[in-house]
Amino acid sequence: MKLEIIKIAREAVRLAPQVRPHLSAKTRWTLYEPAEYKTTDYMLNVIEGLVNGVYNNLVGGDFIDAMANLISGQLTQAFQQAFEDEGYTDFVLPDYLNAALESMILSQYDYVDGFFRDIINARIDGTSISPLLARARLWANQWQAAYNEAIRLMTLEGGGNLVWVYSPEKDHCPECESLDGMIMRASEWDILGVKPQNAPNNKISCGGWNCGCSLDPTDKRRSPNAYGRVEEIILAKK
Repeated sequence: MKLEIIKIAREAVRLAPQVRPHLSAKTRWTLYEPAEYKTTDYMLNVIEGLVNGVYNNLVGGDFIDAMANLISGQLTQAFQQAFEDEGYTDFVLPDYLNAALESMILSQYDYVDGFFRDIINARIDGTSISPLLARARLWANQWQAAYNEAIRLMTLEGGGNLVWVYSPEKDHCPECESLDGMIMRASEWDILGVKPQNAPNNKISCGGWNCGCSLDPTDKRRSPNAYGRVEEIILAKK
């Protein structure tokens, strides 16, 4: 019975996201499983709540601090999760991962003020909140982007191979479709500067904003003429 009530409550919050800023921490932990606090879904839940709060004049300047804390905490967790998934158990990130993590966090901070101003302006002008909620999804995608970047960097450090994999749940740009299944040494992907997501990404037509692709470690052999083929795909981008 209790589980059914929780399911109903979750659906109610999904249909009326404007109530999220008013939920207590205990209620959030009840409605959303702990694992969701460390994923794209959790980031989306919190950011949507903040956007709705500012748009409805329920959240003020605290938005900036809340976003900064969320970005720092969630991207750090994504790196740590990737580190753990690769078999490391000391939970202390090496210097090269810490440097990349710090750079990624700081790059995201640059956009928070502008996002806040856009929400305020939409409220003042009476324009729709929908585009702002769509941007919340792009922000939330940074969790997976951070996770994938940590995996890529660890494979690069270890001298392994990476295969381009795209999600069948996404619409893909021509470059992502052509790169799917391509295997190269991590160092070769790095030299060409080709990687999924990483918005704004000038190597792929989708810009990486809502990209579902990843570079995954693989023990398979390098694709024939891989470097030249990847270079041709990127140079042919319209």
